[in-house]
Amino acid sequence: MFIIFGIKRLKRRLATVFALCSQCRSPAAQVVVRVSTWFSLFFIPVIPLGQKYISTCTLCGQSIKLDKTQALHLVATAQQAATGAGNPEIAAPGNVIHPPEASSSPKEP
Repeated sequence: MFIIFGIKRLKRRLATVFALCSQCRSPAAQVVVRVSTWFSLFFIPVIPLGQKYISTCTLCGQSIKLDKTQALHLVATAQQAATGAGNPEIAAPGNVIHPPEASSSPKEP
């Protein structure tokens, strides 16, 4: 009897964000990808072994590794921009940019 097992990596594109590249320093589209590593048995992914997040510049091809919070922040930024509620500010993939806090005093008409 043969048992076929191995490691399988699955890539999933989460978002494409217009951001500032850390390598070429120009604003360009950044592709945010989640790479999941799985233990596979008979070519079927069975046990998850880990995840990592990568942002790749579409202009120069430079890839940087992101942590989960940075990747989710970039995905949320892309979703806000897609719905029209986003800020036209350019996000940096290596840095998490927080929106400015609103003032606590109410505005008078």
